[in-house]
Amino acid sequence: MNEMFRSIHSAAVGNTTLYFRCILFLTFLGHGFASLHLSAPGYELHHRIFESVNFFQWNVETALTLIGWWDILLAAGIILGILPRIFLSFALIYLITVAVVGCLYYYAKTDSIFGFAESFRRFAWIFYVIFLWIFYNNRNKIFGLLRIGIGFAFLAHGLASIGFFGLKGAHIELAQQFFSENIANNIVYYSGFSDTAFGLLIILGIFSRPLAIFGSLWLVFVVILSFMVGIPEGIFRCGFLFSCIYVAMDKRCHTVIWKKGVIEKELLA
Repeated sequence: MNEMFRSIHSAAVGNTTLYFRCILFLTFLGHGFASLHLSAPGYELHHRIFESVNFFQWNVETALTLIGWWDILLAAGIILGILPRIFLSFALIYLITVAVVGCLYYYAKTDSIFGFAESFRRFAWIFYVIFLWIFYNNRNKIFGLLRIGIGFAFLAHGLASIGFFGLKGAHIELAQQFFSENIANNIVYYSGFSDTAFGLLIILGIFSRPLAIFGSLWLVFVVILSFMVGIPEGIFRCGFLFSCIYVAMDKRCHTVIWKKGVIEKELLA
């Protein structure tokens, strides 16, 4: 067992860029499948989000189909390593746009401009893309970006779950796969405090490695629930799980934020 764990550990931390290309592949693939209506809950959510920012009155179904195939194109380009700087640049612009749309969706639902958590949901992927973009441009690996990325994922989920700057409806729907509505509401609300604390501490680099280990265990449960909702949701959230596992495994990710973290430069062969 120990030998198997060491082999998995070595394979993961020795191939960081490929590992996170795989994570982004899962992310875009799951998101694309949902937009292509391969999951009713995911499609309905994307439909509502697009309607909230559909200023030009485009046909929503057609737009979501195009977005779905765009996601799949990005997923394929990133996993295959095709023109990585170009694909990653497009992915970064796209994810920043989606983060802005998240805030606009929050405004449409609440009349509040403070939808920070809805934008933070996309920060994990933004930080992973930046990590890869920097690597493919100057061969530097800035490992702290990976820790900060997963920290924002926990922070976004936590803030939304306790009703601060985000929407928790999807969280409750997920929990209701196992529990009654009342119990699901309580689980989402109280787990929001732990997720928020986890997120802040991981971002700051304080006890970040043990917190990433505990976070990985929690995400196993979340992924199981997600697959019960739909395969695209499960695929998408596997990205969170695998990235948290990586951060838990790789000590290079863990430096307090006010100190210079580990930066490795990989020389071309």
